Amino acid sequence: MKILDHYIGKQIVLTILMVAFALLGFDLFFHLVHELKVVGKGQYGLSVALTFLGLSIPTRLYTMFPWSALIGSLIGLGMLANHSELVVMRTAGISVLRITWAVLKAALILLIFVVLLGEGIAPITERLAQTKRTFALSGGQTIETAFGVWVRQGEEFIHIQTVRADGELQGITRYQFDNNRKLKRAIFAKSALPEKGHWRLKQVKGTEFLSQGTRVFQEETQFVPHLLEPEILQTAMVKHPERLSLLTLWRTIHHRLKNELNAENYELAFWSKVFQPVVILMMVFLAVPFVFGPLRSVSIGSKVLVGIFVAFLFHTVNSLFVPLAIVYQFPPILAVLLPIIVFSGLGFWILRRI
Repeated sequence: MKILDHYIGKQIVLTILMVAFALLGFDLFFHLVHELKVVGKGQYGLSVALTFLGLSIPTRLYTMFPWSALIGSLIGLGMLANHSELVVMRTAGISVLRITWAVLKAALILLIFVVLLGEGIAPITERLAQTKRTFALSGGQTIETAFGVWVRQGEEFIHIQTVRADGELQGITRYQFDNNRKLKRAIFAKSALPEKGHWRLKQVKGTEFLSQGTRVFQEETQFVPHLLEPEILQTAMVKHPERLSLLTLWRTIHHRLKNELNAENYELAFWSKVFQPVVILMMVFLAVPFVFGPLRSVSIGSKVLVGIFVAFLFHTVNSLFVPLAIVYQFPPILAVLLPIIVFSGLGFWILRRI
């Protein structure tokens, strides 16, 4: 059985890695085409674009690994089935559950690599990639820190604490100076949303510094024609909490809760990363009942299409539960676990029928 486990494991690991790097190649190509559209803006040249894509490789591999695990396992087991090797194993008295365990053991080896990639390498390289891109696009007028984004526009300095996934800005502080670099106004807005060529700021409070003294003002809504470049907004690290490490997410959640700020997006990102290894194991597990059941006699191409469909379906269901958790205020951990439970149940149901 050790020889058999090694044989099955080697087949599964090789096909998963092959699929992962193939998907990575396609992903990098399409993102390169997208980056070429903004090359030439500010200090963003081709070398910076290639550096950005190279530094983002660990994050892209980590993100697409569940897809790679399912498609690679389907291809690996499909090749064994097409060569009648699975039939021989079954004839020799080896159960489907024992073959499933051999496949999962191979996946556990890959999980060590995935966890190291997602928690050790990817957050560092991704942070560096985003910082380089933002700095180059803004011509050196924007920097990202652990506490938000700083942007200089003319004589105005803007600090944005959080960029939500839907594009809403939270905690905007604007410092406006005159030509002599003296502070004219300090304005704070609780949130801001882009609307038809301008920004709508909500719950605005500010102080204006006059020669005779200071004037405090407050407005419920304020409209600003220009606040942040779209490319900088898309790149801003704080918009993508799933790119942060678990330790950073944990600290950010506690900091935001302590200051009575919304932390739902960070909690969802935290639990998604916690259960990422479980998702990968589930995807590998799903390949077994599909190969022994509905996909027993179909071609490799059909198995790949089914793998893409199932992975896309899981991604869609998972994306559906995230906004539901925010709207209906049920625990973020439940929003992450429910799709895993549903698809795992589907796999066990097919396996029982076999």
